Amino acid sequence: MLLKFRQLAVASAILLGVSQAQAKPPTTDAERRAAMDTVVWRDNQVLTLPISGGVLHAPSGYGQLLGKDAATVSEVTNGVDAPSGTEAMLYDRKDKTIVYFRKLGSGYVKIDDWPTVDADAMLKEIKENTERNNALRKERGISAIHVQDWLQPPRLDLKNHSVRWTVDAVEEDGSSLVNSVALVLGRDGYERLTWIGTKEQFSDSVLKVGLDSFAFANGKRYEDYVEGDKIAEYGVAGLVASALGVKAASKLGILAFLAVFAKKGAALIIIPFVGIFAWIRKKLSRREA
Repeated sequence: MLLKFRQLAVASAILLGVSQAQAKPPTTDAERRAAMDTVVWRDNQVLTLPISGGVLHAPSGYGQLLGKDAATVSEVTNGVDAPSGTEAMLYDRKDKTIVYFRKLGSGYVKIDDWPTVDADAMLKEIKENTERNNALRKERGISAIHVQDWLQPPRLDLKNHSVRWTVDAVEEDGSSLVNSVALVLGRDGYERLTWIGTKEQFSDSVLKVGLDSFAFANGKRYEDYVEGDKIAEYGVAGLVASALGVKAASKLGILAFLAVFAKKGAALIIIPFVGIFAWIRKKLSRREA
C-alpha cells in the first residue's frame, strides 16, 4: 500500500502545480504520523476560511479542517506541497471520503458564454489527454487511468451561481475512480470544491453537503457585484474548459489562465488526487478509532 501511495504521489504532483506550503512535505511514515498529530479537527463549528473569507459550517458527522490543517492532510496523502489556494477540507465520517476547498482566480466571472459549453467535445478531449498522459504515468511506474464517461456533465446552477460536473474513470487494475468538482462563483474569483471516491461511494449528496456548508461572506457573493468591479478575463465556459484542461480554453483566449491549474510545461492530468481516497480513509479511520 505504501509503495502504491508513493507512486500515486508522483501523479498528483504533476497536476497540483503551484504550492502554498513552505515546509517540506512528509516523506516517511514517522513524518506522516507526526504531521497528522498536529491537525486540529473541528466539528459543527462556524469557520471563516483564511483566503476567501468565506464561511464553512458543516453538519455533525463531518470533520472540518481549516487552512494549514487542510494543507497538511493534502501533503500527507500526496507527498507533495498542497495546491495553491487550499483553505479547508471536509471529511465524511460515514463513507470516509473528502471534499477539498480551494480559493482561486480573480475578478467577476461572467456567465453569458455558457451556451458555448460542449460537454461531448470536452469529454472526447479529456479521454484523449488522459490516454496521452498514461505514457508519462507508466514511465514513472504509475498505473494508467481510463476516463469512461460523465456521471454528471457540466451544468450551471443559476440560483446558486455554481457549476458542477463528475467524471467516471477506472485505473488499469479496474479500480473505480470518480472525480466530482464544483465551482462556486464569487464577486472576486471562485471557490473550487473537489471530491474523490469510487463509483460505489458516489452520490449527488456528498458534494452537495460541501456546497450547502460553504458561502462567501456578505459583500463578496456573486450577487454583490457592482458596476466598476474587476471583470475576469475568462467567462464561465472558459473557466470550465481550463479546469478540465481542454483546448476550448485556448479558443476562448485564456491560455494565461491555465497557470492557475499547472506549472508552465507540466502535463495536465484530469483526475486530481488520484487514488488517495483509500489511503486517507484508512489513516483517518485509525485516528478516529
